[in-house]
Amino acid sequence: MPYIVEQALQSLSTVFGGRPQSELELEAAYLHNWQTDPFSRGAYSYITVGGSDARNILAAPLEDTLFFAGEATDTENEAATVTGALQSGARAAREVTRRFKGN
Repeated sequence: MPYIVEQALQSLSTVFGGRPQSELELEAAYLHNWQTDPFSRGAYSYITVGGSDARNILAAPLEDTLFFAGEATDTENEAATVTGALQSGARAAREVTRRFKGN
């Protein structure tokens, strides 16, 4: 079992009051190495020179039918973080809701 999976199980064991790892009933574990991913190349998003409005542009809905979320689209000062990804997902959900409720 990969070291990272062992560490995750140890952490879960602690969270669940010290239950033995064997009681956690792990069925499978899937890992992704972002460092070797040819599309992300291991990086979070970042703004380049002259790109101060890039996040707003990336977050803008396309024809009011396609809505975008992800850490690169966060405009609430949490870009390039998991928090930014979550916040942008909530923002996109609000946009979809407004669009289809007619507000």
